[in-house]
Amino acid sequence: GEVPPVPANQTLYIQNINEKLSRRHRLDELKTSLKSLFKPHGEILDIVALSNFYSKGQAFIVYKSTEQAAAALAKLQGHDLQGKKLKISFARAKSDAVAKLDGTFRPREKKVRPRPKTGKREPPPDADADAKRARTDGPAHPPGGPAPGQAP
Repeated sequence: GEVPPVPANQTLYIQNINEKLSRRHRLDELKTSLKSLFKPHGEILDIVALSNFYSKGQAFIVYKSTEQAAAALAKLQGHDLQGKKLKISFARAKSDAVAKLDGTFRPREKKVRPRPKTGKREPPPDADADAKRARTDGPAHPPGGPAPGQAP
């Protein structure tokens, strides 16, 4: 089935941001660019942009009102930012900034996501133990003594 459209709200979800701007050392520059682009359409409460693996190329812009967010979405959909056309939609969840304003904010537990595979193969967890056992479980006779089955 098709996913139902997300209802209009105060938070815009921005995708397809040039990943060069999503790098950790350029996040301030990205937020400044987004602020100058989105500010003419209304009062911005918050801009959230992260540089982790899962969030690169994405940001959230939180407006004071749904009408302001809708106006920005209509005007800026497909806007070219550093060679990439922005994809803008309403966010699925209420932003923390909005929740704090309307009194519904609840701190969340930090999500722990598995790290992305890097292509390097890791040995099975017990491989080291097996390798050590193989070296230490050698012949049962003491070194320098007669080998098993041989007379002294």
